[in-house]
Amino acid sequence: MVLRRNAGWLFILLVFLGGCTTVAMNAGFDDVRGTVEERSAIKIFWNNGTELDKEAAEKVGSLLKDKLTVDEAVQVALLNNRELQAVYSDLGVAQADLVQAGLLRNPIFDAAVLFPVSHGGKPKLELSAVMNFLDIFYLPLRKRVAAAAFEEAKSRVTGSVLDLAARVRAAFYLHQVNEQMLELRQTIVQALNASFDVTRRLHEAGNITDLDLARERALLEAGKLALRSAEVAARQGREELNILLGLWGKQTEWQTDGRLPDIPQQPMQTENIERIALDRSVDLLNARQRLVFAGEQLGFNRWTALVPEMQVGTGGEREEDGSWKVGPVLEFPIPLFDQGQARTGRAAAELRRAQQEYYALAIRIRSTARAVRDRMEGFRDRALYYRDILLPLHERIVNESQLQYNAMQLGPIQLLRAREQQIETAAAYVEALRDYWLARGDLGQLLSGRLPSSNGLPMGRAAAPVKMTTEKVIKEE
Repeated sequence: MVLRRNAGWLFILLVFLGGCTTVAMNAGFDDVRGTVEERSAIKIFWNNGTELDKEAAEKVGSLLKDKLTVDEAVQVALLNNRELQAVYSDLGVAQADLVQAGLLRNPIFDAAVLFPVSHGGKPKLELSAVMNFLDIFYLPLRKRVAAAAFEEAKSRVTGSVLDLAARVRAAFYLHQVNEQMLELRQTIVQALNASFDVTRRLHEAGNITDLDLARERALLEAGKLALRSAEVAARQGREELNILLGLWGKQTEWQTDGRLPDIPQQPMQTENIERIALDRSVDLLNARQRLVFAGEQLGFNRWTALVPEMQVGTGGEREEDGSWKVGPVLEFPIPLFDQGQARTGRAAAELRRAQQEYYALAIRIRSTARAVRDRMEGFRDRALYYRDILLPLHERIVNESQLQYNAMQLGPIQLLRAREQQIETAAAYVEALRDYWLARGDLGQLLSGRLPSSNGLPMGRAAAPVKMTTEKVIKEE
């Protein structure tokens, strides 16, 4: 009697503890926020229906009132991008899986009524209640697997935040380039129009041939076509930035200064770039968490290979005379055919794959660090060459051409052609400046912990790992 009473109290206690478990949907977000702020000095916010949502909206509105800088554009995106807000829900999913892994399975109640068929009599009543007894022992293993998946989800979400910040920076620089190129193309078309007007008057006076006039017109029409392409590129770049910033309606009327910043006087420090990239790599952390998950999964499968579950409970049967027979019930699968070899073998293969991917990713990070560094330094030298040598040289050519034109030693077409070449050189400088800032952005992304998607090196599995949950573990038991 005492044993039955204690068992009853134990059952009630287990039900009470299981029923009190709740799911914190924003669990892990503080860790993500701290990591992001430490690596990039930017703040993130989870729009989950609280009073802070209004503060975030007001912050976005205040940033859009003035001309946006690249850092302000990144901040707007991290506060307002809905796709990123959706990614944060992965934390809630992983937390729910972790809570689910810590819950015991519900007891199973079974009832059967057996009616006699040979002669009249009272029906038999059979009742039983069983519970997976091994759940109590397998519970810590399941929680370890789910905890590893939760840590993987946090590193994956952190990587998504850093990726968005890098994409916004690149899109912002491209938008500035497009605006600046549009301005230059407009200036080029104006110069070509002036040149063609002079050529047309000379042709009417009989001083040049039809061929010379046709060549000048061809240059003008090509310049107009390039101007139209620059207009389309400027609009498309602006809309791409609107998507990343999560803006619509009147919010899309934001403005920037429209020009890329000049090359900084002090070059970016790139000493020990490989070691720093490895130490700060969120991709490598994510791969390490997948490795831990695969190891925990293998351990779980080995422990549960032969006997994945065992039902223990009590059963009762009422006889025709009204008396009851009560006794224990034990149910477990007999491992004759499936002894867990396949599940264990698969988990071992997953572990080996995670190990190889981890080492391969470390090699890729090292190589990418060197490649991005060299690319940034090369583009920096190229932009400086345009700024310090070619642009001053073409400015001197224009000035000398103007002096010779004033002295009646040079015609107007030659003067306009020198001006056109100067503008084309300025456009080439803007493109070189664009390449430098994009490469610098890739290096910044790498040092913040993420492999850049450009540089011809796809991010692959390191950037989009398969989401792992404990649901698969539970189904495989």
